[in-house]
Amino acid sequence: MACDVNEPGASYHDYANDSTLSLTLKQFQLSKNVVCQKCGQFHEPYGTHLYDYHQAVDEDLMCQICLQPLVNPLDTKCGHTYCSRCLKNYLKIQRQCPVDRQPLAVHDVQSSSILVRRLLDKLLVVCPNVDYCEEVLPRCELEAHLLHRCRGAVTKCIKSTLGCTFQGPRSALQSHLWECQFRDQDGGKNPVLDGEVSTIEIQRSRADLGISIVGGNDTPLGCIVIQEVFPDGVVAEDGRLMPGDQILEVNGEDLTQASHYKAQQVLGHYFPVCRLTIYREKAEENRPIEKEEILKITLGKVKGKQLGIKLVGKRIGPGVYILNLVPGSLAALDGRLRPDDRVLEINGTDVSYGSQEQAAQVIQTTEDRVQFVISRCSRPQTPDLIRSTADSGVIHPNYENHRPFASVAGQQGEKLVTVSKVFISQEPQETLGISVAGGIDSPRGDTPIYITNINLTGCLGKTRQVKKGDILLSINGKSLLGLTHNQAVSLVKQNTEANVICLKIIEGSETSYGQGNFTPTWLFWQKVPSVCQTIKTVTLLRSPSGSLGFSLVGGSDKDTGPSVPVHVKSVVMETPAAKDGRLKCGDILLSVNQHSLVNVTHSLAVDLLKQADGAVTLTAVSWPGTIV
Repeated sequence: MACDVNEPGASYHDYANDSTLSLTLKQFQLSKNVVCQKCGQFHEPYGTHLYDYHQAVDEDLMCQICLQPLVNPLDTKCGHTYCSRCLKNYLKIQRQCPVDRQPLAVHDVQSSSILVRRLLDKLLVVCPNVDYCEEVLPRCELEAHLLHRCRGAVTKCIKSTLGCTFQGPRSALQSHLWECQFRDQDGGKNPVLDGEVSTIEIQRSRADLGISIVGGNDTPLGCIVIQEVFPDGVVAEDGRLMPGDQILEVNGEDLTQASHYKAQQVLGHYFPVCRLTIYREKAEENRPIEKEEILKITLGKVKGKQLGIKLVGKRIGPGVYILNLVPGSLAALDGRLRPDDRVLEINGTDVSYGSQEQAAQVIQTTEDRVQFVISRCSRPQTPDLIRSTADSGVIHPNYENHRPFASVAGQQGEKLVTVSKVFISQEPQETLGISVAGGIDSPRGDTPIYITNINLTGCLGKTRQVKKGDILLSINGKSLLGLTHNQAVSLVKQNTEANVICLKIIEGSETSYGQGNFTPTWLFWQKVPSVCQTIKTVTLLRSPSGSLGFSLVGGSDKDTGPSVPVHVKSVVMETPAAKDGRLKCGDILLSVNQHSLVNVTHSLAVDLLKQADGAVTLTAVSWPGTIV
């Protein structure tokens, strides 16, 4: 008995109520022993993907071949829409539309509109691994969920290359590894592979791993990324992890949905053996070369109608380009010219290095026909690891609740603290009784001066007006910003001899209690006002075939939530950005080649970096990550 496809919560391919059929299907599935990585279901290699939908789906979004919601929909010239695989498999047998039987071939179909595809992507589906996972999520996120997060996804042992035959749910992998017969072989050192998910074990001889992290699902980065690996630390001694690696799991704890503070807590737990699941982005060996087509297109002029071609020049180089086509014009109705086509010739006149005025004049002086020779480049979607994918554009659900980045350019509360030694101390030479850290060129980078510890019986401690984590802006009217640590300490000491000391501070968003020193997290720095930022300039040189080697997240896209600064998500090793060493994961990008990235959309930020060739100059604000 098949379930009603219009029933809420129905599974469009669930025949579980028919025990005989269910058993037969299960036996078939086991015999095939292949599960689709995209949908998590068993089906023929070229069959349509199968999903368990959480809610009823509108009939207009259903494929008339498989009677399921559309997957990668294609529109026919006769106005019908089908799943891509359904239609292509059908046309191999019959070259006609399945509904109205009109003649139809593969070249007569085209992809459905972006709006339709977005509606389908947002359909809620249930994770197929229901025995281990109860996740309900948009259909477009299921593949990444199965690959990185699902506790029930079938996985192999990390020692499979040595001969281990274990296959089972990810949740069982941890217990298996403790008793795997191949555990101690190969020195226990499986490598971290580029472009793949890898699981490694690190012998943790000390409490700290010796790394710093940025990101989290409550930040624009959306994931936990290693910013630095400290020399002589546990991770550095192991030698496999690098800055830019994403941490997906720690000793069975899923970090793909963890906040920054949760990840800090999990990574801080001490275990003699630290088992980490890592994803390392893979850099393009060569910058993808654009595919160039040279086309000849002839348009006939019609009296009383305009060609409707708008021409423009570009800053990135010489030449004349088509900006757009006027709706309803001859060129728009013809459909062969496209925006961004470069015009090389018009009626035999070379305009490849001409101006738009020259090109327009040639067109206007032509009476009957205009023959264009144009160059059309098809650009790859993801050059230079600068990506405009769902991963980088999504603002995660927790972000609305936390929004730690909204105050990056805002003003946190400044506070004046006045200390009169006459009333609180009988020793005019007494120091302030605080320890400070930070400053320009400090070991952790360029930060303002902040309080790490306070002597509660000291000059400032008695006032109870300051706390660990407060940022010092000035003392007795003399600014502490932009100074090295030694310069700032010297200035503070010079002013402690005064009877009255006036401090301007910014109250820190974090503090610590007890005897130990305060250590700020990466989120602490994200909340400080712009007056505390030190802007650095980084120039990276790439050849036409080279890669910059970093990926971006953030931007002011209206459909992805509140505006956030453009951040560097990851830096890939052995690329110009990594070799230069100044650009770090979690950095805020302010400009590229003098084009501002403040309050720009994510796609515009990506385009600006795509177009930048040769020497690429970036300005950025860099904050140290959280030490674990």
